[in-house]
Order: sequence, then structure tokens, then C-alpha cells
Amino acid sequence: MLKFDPYYFQCPNCQAWLEGRNLKSELVNEAILYSDGKILYDNYITTRQKLVMCPSCAHAFWIENPAEPIITLQKPESYIYSWNTWRFYGISFSDNKGKMALINHYKTFLQKSHYEPSKEIYLRRLLWWAYNDLHRNHQHIRLKYFLNGFMSFGVWHCNRSLIIEGEKLFLKNQKDFTDNLQRLQALLEKHPEEQIDLEMPEIYRELRQFDKAKELLDQAGSRTHFTNEMIRHSKWKDPRVFMVSG
Repeated sequence: MLKFDPYYFQCPNCQAWLEGRNLKSELVNEAILYSDGKILYDNYITTRQKLVMCPSCAHAFWIENPAEPIITLQKPESYIYSWNTWRFYGISFSDNKGKMALINHYKTFLQKSHYEPSKEIYLRRLLWWAYNDLHRNHQHIRLKYFLNGFMSFGVWHCNRSLIIEGEKLFLKNQKDFTDNLQRLQALLEKHPEEQIDLEMPEIYRELRQFDKAKELLDQAGSRTHFTNEMIRHSKWKDPRVFMVSG
């Protein structure tokens, strides 16, 4: 079970108060790690949202370095917008329309402004993950995920339909996905301090440059379950995001 510490911050445009939540503790054994680096705990993404759109005035702003009095642990007496009203811009991920809405938010942010490298990398990484969310659990469409007893036929069939529809949307938007990933690749090569573990070989694999991905994985040093799985998928010439553990 996850626990959160609440905090509160103000929109710099309209001074509305918003409630945020910091992950207080997590059960590591319940973590789900994906090959693109996204980590989920009980379906909660652990990467803190740094770019917020105010639910009161729709002003977008960054909250990178929380400090008093803009951000406080003391609950204000004023009206407070709950976490869910601004978290991921109020979008629901129960269907693919919500997933596409998040993709379009990130694309709009990237088109509106020129960002310093660390901020552009942050947004392009989240856009990469958002595209992958369209077919992130593609393996669940297999019949064995119903036959193993982990889910009812109704749940399995509903999930299967959602993922198949998401896969079609992913393929329809593959050029935009590739353009974003190539831009992220160039930025990370120029700013290696921003890279996360095994991110570069995964980017090459998803760009279908399987030989380059395997070359980087061979240079990674000691073999782990993560690297072995990435090498296996590279040998299969499989560019899809996949679950590493969880």
C-alpha cells in the first residue's frame, strides 16, 4: 500500500491553491518496471510531475524546486484544488482517448516554447512513455493471460480490446513517435548526465536499430535480468516496450 505526504502550492498566475502528493513509502516488490524506464507502483507513476496546468486558470507552470512560500506543507485555509484535478491535466487513462489527450498535451507544450535541454528531455521522455502507454501491456492480449486464472474472461477481453485499439493508434502515430524519440536520442547523447540506466540501448531498440542496441548492451558490463531481456528482444527484432519485472 502506498503512502503519500501532501503538500500545497500556488499557481503563480491566479494564486489558486493546489494539493500535491509526494510518495512517502513504496513496496519495492510490487513495482512494475518497463523497458523504457517507466516504473509504476500500484499504477502510480513515480516520476514527479514538474509541469502543471492550473485547473483554475489553465496557466501552465513548472514546479521544479519547491520552496516556501510558493509550496508549503501547511494546509491553507483557502479552497484547494485536489491532486486529481491537475495530475496529468485531469485526464482519465481508462480508455485510449485519455491516453491520446495526454500525448497531445505534451506535443502542445513542446510546440509552444523553446526549453532548456533538461526540460525538453523531461517532456520528450514523458511523451515517449505516453506513446508507449497505447500498447504498453501488449503481451496481455495472449489467451494465456486469461487461462492462467489471473483475470476473468470479461476483464481479459476488455483489456485485449483496449490494447488492440491502442496498437492501431500507435501505428497511426508512429512517425510522430519516431520523430520525438530521435530528438530525445540526440539530446541525451549531447547531455549524457540526463540519461537514466539502459535508456540509450532501449531507444535504439525502439527505433529498430537492433545491432546498435546490442552493441551498447554488450558494453554495459555485468549482465542483469534487465540487460538479458533487452538483448533477447533485440535478437528477436522486437521494438515494442515490454515489462521487465513486476
